[in-house]
Order: sequence, then structure tokens, then C-alpha cells
Amino acid sequence: MGRAQERTRHQIITAFLDLLAEQYFDTISVSKVSDASFVTRSTFYRYFKDKNDLLFNAIESTISQSVPDQALMNQFVNYVEAYWPLLRHLSPSRQSRSNLNDILNQILWDMVHRRVKDNPNDMDPMIQLMVTADHPELMISVVEGMMMGVMEYYVQNDVEKIDKRELEDTMSDIVGKLTR
Repeated sequence: MGRAQERTRHQIITAFLDLLAEQYFDTISVSKVSDASFVTRSTFYRYFKDKNDLLFNAIESTISQSVPDQALMNQFVNYVEAYWPLLRHLSPSRQSRSNLNDILNQILWDMVHRRVKDNPNDMDPMIQLMVTADHPELMISVVEGMMMGVMEYYVQNDVEKIDKRELEDTMSDIVGKLTR
């Protein structure tokens, strides 16, 4: 992809993330994203299949900006705290939850799976737990499900701002208990 195309793609993602910070996902249309990013709908569709594809790419973009050399649970805590204004708007105001849950589950699974596969010698206790498990793929899914459960808890309780200390303490408690 050339620089101009990458710039247009980034422009669309940035406009979408700005909208998502203010509005629920299900209220954001392709037209709104196109208008906010100053591109036509046909240009939008050159880069993304639909708004779910845009969501997946936007969250992948934010994950790639997080610091991967942190312990996995610290990375998760920092990611959730930094992007909570966006993540909390993924809970639909009137749309079926399952569609978005599938997308978030896939994104978290990819993030965890990538960390384990790219860094099998990482001494992070959670990475080692997954690498040394009898069934690593299942263990990755368990860890991803736990992370998804944390986000679900905050969404269901309509938390506006993450209490980072509470989340850090909880993640540390989980790591300690799982890696004994």
C-alpha cells in the first residue's frame, strides 16, 4: 500500500475512533465515518468491507500501539485504561451484543495468541503458563476469555472511567493464583 493510500486508511480509522469516543458503535454509520474522514463512501469501501471490518482494523491499530514488552496483564491493564472511552461504546445501545462480542473476542484472542507465538521464551508468568500448558490453544482461549470477562464487567456496570489500581490489583491477583 502506498503512502497516500496508507494516509487515507489512517484518516478513516482516526475519524472512526474519534466518533467512537463520543458515540455507541451501533449509532455510527459508514456515512458518518465517511463524512468525518472527508472521503466518499466508495473510498471507504475500497479500504474496509463494512464497519465491523473497520472496527477490527481500528482496534488492531490501537493494540499495535500498546507496549508489547510489558507483562501481558500489564499491557492489558494499560490498554483498557487508555482506550476505555472507545471500548465502552462498543456495548450497543440497541443492537445485538453477540456480533460485537465475537469481534472483541477475536481481537483479544489474536493479541494473546500473537504474544505467545512470537515470544515463547518470554518469562512473563502468564505467557509461560500458556506456553507450558498441556493444551496451549485452550489455555490461550481461557486467558482471552478472562480478559473479555473483565471488559464485560465494566460494560455491564456502566463504568465511565477505569479504576486502574483496582484493575491492576485484580490482574495481579489472577496472575498470582494461576501461576502458583
